[in-house]
Amino acid sequence: MVRLRGRASERGQGTTELALGLLLFVTVLIFGIHFAEIGYLSLKVQESATSALWDTTSAKMHELPRNFDPLTQLIESDKPGQLATERYQDFDGRTSKQGRARVVQVFTSAEGLNVTCSAANAISFAPSESTNVNVYRNVGGMSCNAEAQLSPVQKFTRRFLDRGQGAFFDVPHYAAGAIPVCALGRAKNGQCSGGFGILLDDWALSSEAESRECVLLNCANTAYYDSAEAVFRHSKHYQVNGDSQALASNIVGAAPINPGRFWMSFRGMGSGFLEREPGGDSDTNDWETTPGRNSRTTEYNTSFNNRQTCFLGNKCP
Repeated sequence: MVRLRGRASERGQGTTELALGLLLFVTVLIFGIHFAEIGYLSLKVQESATSALWDTTSAKMHELPRNFDPLTQLIESDKPGQLATERYQDFDGRTSKQGRARVVQVFTSAEGLNVTCSAANAISFAPSESTNVNVYRNVGGMSCNAEAQLSPVQKFTRRFLDRGQGAFFDVPHYAAGAIPVCALGRAKNGQCSGGFGILLDDWALSSEAESRECVLLNCANTAYYDSAEAVFRHSKHYQVNGDSQALASNIVGAAPINPGRFWMSFRGMGSGFLEREPGGDSDTNDWETTPGRNSRTTEYNTSFNNRQTCFLGNKCP
């Protein structure tokens, strides 16, 4: 009989320890899942803000020379923030369609995601003195932040054996309400400040019109032509003293070209200019002024021959 009582006592003690252990295990498990969901959803809030920045880099920035209204209007209207808010409404930017405005996971719900973008004057890059007047303009950068509200779901156990007869815990499981989350930093007085910044526009010739060739006296690329002429005029290269004209007149009887006039032409390697219009100097090493095929500089010639059609130097399949 004593032996049986001993085993019963051991079983009772083991059952008590199991019950106490399960109380702690369930608590840790619930909060572990809840905190993991908060971490995941917080990263999606951050992702929405950075997505607005990078997506903006594909927008139209300017019309050369000097017209940067497309970029300034884009930032002032907060169109990047609005598009990111719509795309990440369901905290998932992988699809183009709008999802639910409230996402419910196991123990956590998320809603109210809002992305805002504004001008970041602290981010800037000034053009050179010769191009600052009539060609380029320092528009500055853009900063984006995002905010959302994370809350425990209704089924989350807020109170667990913390009151009444047989209470085990001293405080409630969860007393907090909604948690404001920012893409960067912490919310102060319910507002997210700061944000991620980026400097927009590299002033490159980017549009279809700005990528055309510029044939002498019939230039189709007016943006390129006008920008180059603006630098020419600003640098006062048109001011000549007439000596070159006088020299030409004394030797050949006339000066066929006004050295103070702006002249410019550009033909790309892809135009097949040399094949279509042979003439001038037949030696392509002298005819071509842009480094490329048959260049005297070995590195240029090698690079040109190694060109392929893969994007940005990525390995071709």
